[in-house]
Amino acid sequence: MTSKRSAARASQPFVMIAVVCVATVGAVVAGVTPPLAAAKFANTGHWMYNSVLGMVFHVDGATGNLDAEFPIDAEVGSQVLQSDTSGWVVGPARITEFDKESLSPRQSDKPPSDEIPLGIEVVGGPYAVYPNTGRIIRLGDPAASIPTDGAIGSPVVTPDGTMWFHLTGKGQICTLAKDAVEVSGCPVSAPPDHAGALTIVDDRPAFLDLFTSKLHTIDGDTLGEGVDLGVQLSPNSRPAAQDANGRLAILDPGPAQSSLVMVDTTTTPAKSVTVALGTGDYDGPVSTGEVVALVDRQNGTVLTYSPDGKRKDEKPLKDKTGEPALSVGEDKRVYVEDTNGTQVLVVADDGKVTNVDVTRKAATSTGPTTTKTSDQSGQANNTGQPPNPNRTGLPPRIPTPERTTPPPPPPVPPSRPGAPVGVAAQPGNGSATVTWGAAPDNRAPITSYVVSWQGSNGQAGSVPVGGGAGAYQVNGLANGVSYTFTVAATNQMGTGPGASTGPVTPTAPVSPAAAPVNVQASYNANARPARDVTLTWAQPALNGGTLVHYTVTATGLGTQQMPGTQVVYPQVPATQAVTFTVAAVTRTPDGQFLNGAPASATHQAVPASVVSLSKGRLTEEYCGDVNDSCAWMDVVLTGFDPNTHYTVKPYSTNAEYGNEGYTTRTDANGSSSFERFAYAGTGETVWVVVTHREGTPITPVRSNDQPW
Repeated sequence: MTSKRSAARASQPFVMIAVVCVATVGAVVAGVTPPLAAAKFANTGHWMYNSVLGMVFHVDGATGNLDAEFPIDAEVGSQVLQSDTSGWVVGPARITEFDKESLSPRQSDKPPSDEIPLGIEVVGGPYAVYPNTGRIIRLGDPAASIPTDGAIGSPVVTPDGTMWFHLTGKGQICTLAKDAVEVSGCPVSAPPDHAGALTIVDDRPAFLDLFTSKLHTIDGDTLGEGVDLGVQLSPNSRPAAQDANGRLAILDPGPAQSSLVMVDTTTTPAKSVTVALGTGDYDGPVSTGEVVALVDRQNGTVLTYSPDGKRKDEKPLKDKTGEPALSVGEDKRVYVEDTNGTQVLVVADDGKVTNVDVTRKAATSTGPTTTKTSDQSGQANNTGQPPNPNRTGLPPRIPTPERTTPPPPPPVPPSRPGAPVGVAAQPGNGSATVTWGAAPDNRAPITSYVVSWQGSNGQAGSVPVGGGAGAYQVNGLANGVSYTFTVAATNQMGTGPGASTGPVTPTAPVSPAAAPVNVQASYNANARPARDVTLTWAQPALNGGTLVHYTVTATGLGTQQMPGTQVVYPQVPATQAVTFTVAAVTRTPDGQFLNGAPASATHQAVPASVVSLSKGRLTEEYCGDVNDSCAWMDVVLTGFDPNTHYTVKPYSTNAEYGNEGYTTRTDANGSSSFERFAYAGTGETVWVVVTHREGTPITPVRSNDQPW
């Protein structure tokens, strides 16, 4: 099972009372009915925490019934994970283990950080994974707290119980064996500057490269060549943890609208089906192998699809606020809880969604308030018929005499309220939102709550809120300063004890990086016909993000991703104008990629070399007999290298004409003009050709033809 919860924090003292439904408890105390067997809850359903009632419930996924409950003081948004014999209530401030048979607590431990973990129920687990903290907690046997040497992406687990995880900042793909107490190794490498995610395809781990939109199957210590998915994915896309009958579901938030992409991994190249989801805030996808489920958090809706992308069902959540949690149980059903655990939607393997109301109590025995006898099968005998001794092959058990319920105790007078439950704080930008569950009123209605805070910089304050409130946003806090918040309840008898959060620190939101600084394109402006262009820049303000790479675009030359602050473009034609644009790509703490502001530099093109020829002034020189056709050739050169000698040679349609040519020197602008080559061939055509540069032959540059 993989689960995600809203960020709730608390440090409320631990209180737990092991309770089962009333009739069962009475029978256990009386020694008649055996306790609830752990086998009844052996990973066949789903445990969840209702923060409004302060109760842990067990949901039978097959029937949609609640078949066990017990109270516990836990935080809002706590998730419940299970092994064969134990369960764990996992919150931001503490992890409490309980026995699934006796429904009683064993111990509480402090988690490695206040990060909301990913809960995974698999063979060898369960696990609480802290991706940003870089730690994996195995709650089962053997229990272990395992560092990962850096932030990781969402792990996946193969059928043999091996966990695979991606060290996002280093590009390494590592493994944790089923019973290991340390990372087994990091045998596979992925491009360190590529966004990506792991998934399971045909029971084998695979890496989805979100820069290239290719799926790479992992074979031992080798990353496969990769299959093109045939669709361009955004860097924030998320695949399901496993395929559904050969189809891999990928949620692409997209820059404009979200879509669900179903990729057929059995074909090469892969075929895909894209389902337009429209605008919304989607969580998931999760897959059980037969169905894919999503949650639209913006509209409070659960959506299910078949592996070919066809809609199967749609059901609303009653509470459309907060962050609902998606999880997959070992019974291969999808469970969707609202933030407070007052409702769960169960997705069957055919895609049908069933609503389970968790605002009621678990199913209990009905009938008289006396304890019932049991036959040898362990079944309550309330039919009026004698026990069946042949059901187990053992002799019939002598029933225990019935015991009547004792009279109720005298009423207890009212007193000050107890401490609020599940007190937590979510930091914001210069603010924090404090939430809590109702405090025990101790037989007198609660009239108000007092929210107070104390900062590490000495800033403190308090504010009263109404008795029906469960949240308050404290504004005017300093970013980067740690604050502790306390909530206490008041009734007519006075103010009760306060419950406090752990330290939380308001921070300014991460925003896209600023434009790169001092972007310059350097080159030899006199080089012909091409020159190397070196583009350099300096790192901009990252605005709270972590630098991933720079995206560099050159008009006509393409786009590339650079880890550093320099790139060389070899042999750019001198006559080609190029605009270079550089932008930083950063990663937010929650793994999203942001494109920063761009900055540009240019390569200025030089004009192409041109030779123009026209008929110049009349002359008697070199023409022999004086006539009206004898004139100079007027030659103009533009766009050549400045301050350079070029040889210009004349030609004619008269095959007998010949001339050795003339060497001219261009000015600082690469231009030259002169009158040379007296000519008198009426009715013929002449032209000139630039043949040499500084005495060295070059590609000839020919003028226009001039009729004479």
